[in-house]
Amino acid sequence: MGPRFMVKAGIRLKELPSTQEWKEDFERVSFMMNKVSDIPPSLSPNCENLLTLLLQNNKSLGRISESFFQNMHSLSILDLSYTNIQQLPNSVSNLEKLNALVLHGCEMLRYLPSLEKLKALRKLDLRDTSIEKVPEGLEMLVNLTYLDLATKSLKDLPIAILPRLSYLQCLILYVESYTVKMDGLEAAGLRKLEIFEGRFSELLDFNTYCKSIKGQRLASYLLVMAPAEAKFDVNERRQLLEYDGCRVEAPEVMKVVVADKGVGVWETVEFKLRQHGYYGVISKAESSQFPVFLPKKEVILSGCHIQKEDPMVLPTDLRVLRISKCHNVRSLNDISLFFLQTNELRLCSVEDCKGMESVLDLSSSSSPCSSFEKLEYLWLKRLDNLRVLVKIEASVSIPKSQPLPGIFSPLKSILIKGCSNIKQLFPFELAHDLQNLEKLVVCECWQMEEIIGPKKEEERSEGKGTKARTEFSLPKLKKLVLKNLPMLKSLCSSSGTMICKSPMEIQVLECRNLKRMPLYPSPFHDTDQSTTFFIGVIYIYPKEWWESVEWDHPNAKQDLLPYLVML
Repeated sequence: MGPRFMVKAGIRLKELPSTQEWKEDFERVSFMMNKVSDIPPSLSPNCENLLTLLLQNNKSLGRISESFFQNMHSLSILDLSYTNIQQLPNSVSNLEKLNALVLHGCEMLRYLPSLEKLKALRKLDLRDTSIEKVPEGLEMLVNLTYLDLATKSLKDLPIAILPRLSYLQCLILYVESYTVKMDGLEAAGLRKLEIFEGRFSELLDFNTYCKSIKGQRLASYLLVMAPAEAKFDVNERRQLLEYDGCRVEAPEVMKVVVADKGVGVWETVEFKLRQHGYYGVISKAESSQFPVFLPKKEVILSGCHIQKEDPMVLPTDLRVLRISKCHNVRSLNDISLFFLQTNELRLCSVEDCKGMESVLDLSSSSSPCSSFEKLEYLWLKRLDNLRVLVKIEASVSIPKSQPLPGIFSPLKSILIKGCSNIKQLFPFELAHDLQNLEKLVVCECWQMEEIIGPKKEEERSEGKGTKARTEFSLPKLKKLVLKNLPMLKSLCSSSGTMICKSPMEIQVLECRNLKRMPLYPSPFHDTDQSTTFFIGVIYIYPKEWWESVEWDHPNAKQDLLPYLVML
């Protein structure tokens, strides 16, 4: 008995073998990653036992004849992803034992025949095709467990289809589409879902679904709440993450990585991952160690009218929260159930929210901010009305002897950009929480005067003699970027010092009013004044600023010259 498979992958084939070369007992055949451009009518293999046929990544393949599939009635897996086909032959409709039909990345594909007879089908992948409507007979695929319809061209998802697909474990829709949106009750009825990406245009539908998954932990999800007129960019997260590199997050990616085993260059592996469309939220390893994989658990709120009287429900295991163009939100407290629902949040991004005055408002509540217990990344962009990160007033009922909750203790990275009215970044009461901070980026905040505010007693005693020195320890800070801050006068008060123990990159660009750099070497109490601390690089503009600025450490200017880059 000869082999029951034929593999001719990646050998630059321009045409498939003749009919005579296809054996009747073949079970698996692979011609992936070749240069086949056409499958002519003369090719009609008699392969009634064929189970798997892999033709993916034949990017020139534009036509498949009707006769090709006529004698493949046992076919279970058909992969035509990343080919140039414009339509599937009608003979595919008769492959009644087909278990998986993969057409991912067939950007020219506009037509599929009826799938009504394919009742054994469990996986249907139409991501990044050009179909404008769902395939005929989709509602008959009652055994379907995986459905990917994430394509820009799809104009509608007819109501009453999803309730028929009760075995779905994975449902992925193109969330930037304003026409393909989810009904809350239909989505809630899919009780077996483990992976879900979809968009809701009504808050009632969004809340209905989020309530339905309480206690039902999805392995991965991307939930978007955005009215039809709201526009947003899912890929904005990847642009933000240029500060921190790339993270990978879906289990399927592991297969891609295995395929690249032996490739030791990060860029090569990263390209493969990007080609397959998986992205995420942690740093690229600085060493050769590969990034950790985590599941996607993300919510995007765009253009929503959010208010305390009409509370929003969020998943309890939410990791990433992105809010944009929600102009009536004054602080995250306005998402009234937010603080009661989640304590898994790792990244919070807020941008273009004109009414946002503070990220958190503690002026009327002393309850702990459990939602920030694991927050590592905080990104704030173009919040015109932002005044403070945390609003703290005398009305907070916390005894004087009791410190404020360590809201930002886990924080690794903070980016604040284009917030034109904020004058102070961290209040003194919270500045000692920054033990884990690795990156601080402050750009284009035109009114920013200080990074860490003074102690209240220090404000009252200003000009009344010698002040006790205050130490702010930032043992993990690796990158400090201060850019286009014309009003910035200090990083901390005149009696404060910032102790940094890690090798650092510093950028100070167009901060002409900053007269003092209170960064100190490690160990802080070293009596040897010649001790220096290594800084990877320090970027400066203009040159005049460097000449006039004073460093607390007496030898700083001299010791930093080898690492200085004048822009």
